[in-house]
Amino acid sequence: MSYLPFARKWRPKDFDEVVGQEHITTTLKNAIVQNRVSSAYLFTGPRGIGKTSTARIFAKALNCVNGPTQKPCNICNICQEISSGISMDVIEIDGASNRGIDEIRNLKEGVKFSPSQAKYKIYIIDEVHMLTTEAFNALLKTLEEPPLHVKFIFATTQPHKVLPTILSRCQRFDFRRIRTKDIIIKLKEISKIEGLDVEEEALLYIASASDGSMRDAESILDQLASFCQGRITAKDVTEVLGIIEWDTIFELSQKIIEKDAPFLLKKIDEVLNSGRDASQFILELLQHFRNLMLIKAGVTSEDILDLPQEKVQYSIRQAQGLSQEDIFYIIQVLTNAQDLIKRLLPERVVLELTAVRLARRDSIVSLEEILAKLSNLNATKQEPEPQRVRPETPETHKPQTIDFDYQNEGNEGFDMTRIKNAWPILIKALEVKKMSIASYLSEGEPIKVERSVVTIGFPKEFTIHKEVLEKKENKESIEQTLSQILNSRARLLFITSPDVGEKNSHSSILPEKEKVVNSALNIFGGRLIKPREE
Repeated sequence: MSYLPFARKWRPKDFDEVVGQEHITTTLKNAIVQNRVSSAYLFTGPRGIGKTSTARIFAKALNCVNGPTQKPCNICNICQEISSGISMDVIEIDGASNRGIDEIRNLKEGVKFSPSQAKYKIYIIDEVHMLTTEAFNALLKTLEEPPLHVKFIFATTQPHKVLPTILSRCQRFDFRRIRTKDIIIKLKEISKIEGLDVEEEALLYIASASDGSMRDAESILDQLASFCQGRITAKDVTEVLGIIEWDTIFELSQKIIEKDAPFLLKKIDEVLNSGRDASQFILELLQHFRNLMLIKAGVTSEDILDLPQEKVQYSIRQAQGLSQEDIFYIIQVLTNAQDLIKRLLPERVVLELTAVRLARRDSIVSLEEILAKLSNLNATKQEPEPQRVRPETPETHKPQTIDFDYQNEGNEGFDMTRIKNAWPILIKALEVKKMSIASYLSEGEPIKVERSVVTIGFPKEFTIHKEVLEKKENKESIEQTLSQILNSRARLLFITSPDVGEKNSHSSILPEKEKVVNSALNIFGGRLIKPREE
């Protein structure tokens, strides 16, 4: 007998064997028992989670010699032909290669004829979203009023591309990604029957790499069975799949927390020299810091974190060394690096610049902490004003709509020293609220103050920064933050100025031999504050 890949050999044969989709299989079984079978169904969800397999099982349940039944026998000729995909009465159509109006016209002609031996003629159209608009329109009338002996089952990974007129004529079932622990249970069952010795940690690696797809997990296990010819270890999985070991990810993240740039650069060199994919490397770091973010938010469930218990405990200890804002910043830097690699920039350069940027980051505190420190500072410098006693009126109890004291608006105003002292605090506070605004604003500097109006100047070539910051929502956010810092209403005016350009331009002060620094500044939107002493 010819060899069958695990993904085909272990394809579910009845509803009870479908993993992780109980909400769907239960509904379909009840519909059969109650004789409430619809004429058209739409199965949606990611790849490899059982859409087409469930469609075949449903077709067998309706057409089995014992059916309609909740549990097809898988022995009769009809069940075996449907399982093999050769039934004359269950027609499987690939929507990607049969997407035109001519193919649908042929389908409409075939619908008229009764099934040859089964009870129903069932059309299973995979990737139905690939059909053209004309093909969908040609199918509408048949789909709305099909002959009693015809059933349609559509499967798609992109239901938003299916015409609403088609969706309204179908019962829709949304398949879920399969949980990691359910995939592991199934892989253990397969391994036992196939005589494979697989480490527990290796199974977890396989399940995590499959991204909720049972078919992918079975295919990976099949590949490893050929590669190892015996015991399958976690190291085997990482070598075959080219993924980074958890210990390496934990070690790297710890060095990011400790801001150890030399170690990070050395480890990046090892990872790239081992042939690992840079994008996959960044994705795995992102996944780890996503776990730390969830832990900081109070989540410690193994199911959500996709980690064994001992790794969860280690992640909890790591999360204690970072603030939520630190984690947000690290995730943004890693995401930015992923975007740069997609633009085909040199992978090694991007990873090295990212490592240095993460290692040299400042500790980020929340806006609330900044304001609390400012409030404490003001409290030590100023005596509280005596409160006047006013007679109670209904207006006394009106809710306050202003969170901060803006009594200085239009009176004393500000001096430039006060604004310049507040400037780095403003940038840091905006990094917490919206990093893009902070990045744009950091390219400018306060150049003039008139009472409560602060003028921010930008180099003449940075007009796009000025335009972005002048948008109502961005300007209001900056003004509100600055007003909170100053404890007084502040207004902003953005201008471009040649003087600012000369002062801030890093290209004019960098020698020719330091073009790599100039390139790094351009890639990451940085600005050289002080040139290196020659």
